[in-house]
Amino acid sequence: MENTKILLLDDREENLISLRAILNRDDIQIYATTSANDALRIVWENDISVALVDVQMPGMDGFEFAETLASNPKTKEILIVFVTAISKETRYAVKGLKTGAIDYLYKPLDPYITSAKVDALVKLARSQREIREKNRMLENYAAIVTNSPDIIATVVPESGKILSVNPSVEIVLGHTPESLLNTSIIDLLVSPEGSPLQKILIERSYVSGETIVLEDQFFGTFRQHVWLELHLMYRNRVLFLNLHDIEKRKAHERELIKAQNQAEKARRAKESFLANMSHEIRTPLNGIIGLGNLLETTALDESQKGLLEMLLQSSSSLLNILNDILDISKIDEGKFSIIPSATDLRNIGKGIVDLMRFKADEKDLKINLTVDESVPACVMVDGMRLNQILLNLVGNALKFTTEGYVNLIIKNEGSKNGKYLLRFSVEDSGIGISEANVANIFSEYGQASDEISHQYGGTGLGLTISQKLVHLLGGELKVQSKLGSGSQFFFTLELENVEEEINKKSQYIPFHQLPPFPGKKILIAEDNRINGLLLEKYLAAWQIDTVLVLNGKEAIRELQSTTYDMVVMDTRMPEMDGFQAARYTRNEIGLDTPILSLSATILPEEIEQAILSGMNDTLSKPFEPMQLHEKIGILMNKE
Repeated sequence: MENTKILLLDDREENLISLRAILNRDDIQIYATTSANDALRIVWENDISVALVDVQMPGMDGFEFAETLASNPKTKEILIVFVTAISKETRYAVKGLKTGAIDYLYKPLDPYITSAKVDALVKLARSQREIREKNRMLENYAAIVTNSPDIIATVVPESGKILSVNPSVEIVLGHTPESLLNTSIIDLLVSPEGSPLQKILIERSYVSGETIVLEDQFFGTFRQHVWLELHLMYRNRVLFLNLHDIEKRKAHERELIKAQNQAEKARRAKESFLANMSHEIRTPLNGIIGLGNLLETTALDESQKGLLEMLLQSSSSLLNILNDILDISKIDEGKFSIIPSATDLRNIGKGIVDLMRFKADEKDLKINLTVDESVPACVMVDGMRLNQILLNLVGNALKFTTEGYVNLIIKNEGSKNGKYLLRFSVEDSGIGISEANVANIFSEYGQASDEISHQYGGTGLGLTISQKLVHLLGGELKVQSKLGSGSQFFFTLELENVEEEINKKSQYIPFHQLPPFPGKKILIAEDNRINGLLLEKYLAAWQIDTVLVLNGKEAIRELQSTTYDMVVMDTRMPEMDGFQAARYTRNEIGLDTPILSLSATILPEEIEQAILSGMNDTLSKPFEPMQLHEKIGILMNKE
């Protein structure tokens, strides 16, 4: 069988490399280009069946390219799939389908979904090619009708009576031609009432003389259902019908739907796994960090302080890894939100350098911050995500540098579209990266080499999440490096200057020094013994009386018998969880006591579920005592 020819069109070479890797198989011949004009030459010179086309390209975009193919008889049959990173809104999908595309693939591409869709499209293209070839043979060689594999018949349009039918009807449907003569073709239909053929005969839409193409189901031998594609033409008061067996194509379509359903099932399983993983890890991690906070308030010698500091650092590293995994998942699912706000870039840079200075001092490295004087004081950007990116890059640089320096640099490179072009770069004098291994560093869970992974450790997630976040901010993370001569990671963002005073970050205050809430009483519903103990200790330090229960049922009984100023409730508990308890409190008891949800997951679905169940606010584990103190103050002051 001749290889199916596929065109890949994307203005980024790295995307073409990725698609080639996904679609590498023996029965496919791939043509790839970054130029739309070159792509038009390729489709004209080669019999292309399927085209995967990027939507956003300079010059001629994907929509214009698709319209060009559709307007030419030689290329109009090419199956076009748009590959895009733009919004999944209906208007974009409708625009793409109107230009001739039959499907969309969304970046970042899932290899399994991409491969499954392309496999189904290849099969569909082959099936359609067979149909076109057979139809051309019938048009050009009327003499071979008798030997045609398709059913060819003539029918009286008013009654549906079959006047003639070729021998293929016996192969396709199992009926002899003689048995069908003078019977109605309607009697062979599986569902006459909803049949497209029945509708055409009743409405007499065939009289236009144009060839009509439709699909319908017919009874075969032993009442088996067979899908046929019908070509109808009305001439001399007779309908000429060409009926082609499309069971294989329909099977391919069913396989495509099955693959899509399996992909959706896998997505739901992934979400469930992430939610459970988050809960199972964050719950004990909250206990570890909380016990560390409690230990800080006790008398410790220098050795114990050092051990405690290492304990909290290790906990923080574990939490960062967990957050990176969840962030990657949310980005891949299109559920990650970028929230721009007025941000002081100098404060971000200074905060990162100050935070990482102790690591630099441990390795006797110089860590420097350089910000151009022309960089605006305040810009609109998601400061939290920008901080996360730069912190990852600086941490990586320190990790792979044994002597010399790490520099964080923010430069003004002019303006574009009325916005500042700001370049963020992290330079180091570390081990560097070989040209052959540069491609590995941005892959999920990948590092430059196995040797690097074994020697320096790490998950390989930092650069992956940084690359994805930079893309969401509108930039592209790049690297310049030479083995043994250090590395430079950099990206450029278009940012708007804003004249707004930045709220200074509040100074850290130990939890036992935070303002008290004398005379207040809070019900704690928490089934984890350590987390329950931590909450009691925190609240006791703030002069709050507490009662601890282990599940939602016990919480309901307490609320029915005792008045509380507030409830701090875990979401996942045995017998009755926090969501059920909150709904019962609001709907059955009718209490408006403020309820703060404590959850060991940070997935948006669970946060939304907490609010819908009647809880007033949420706090994700592990949390800082100051965060809990702030939430309590806000909720109790709303009374």
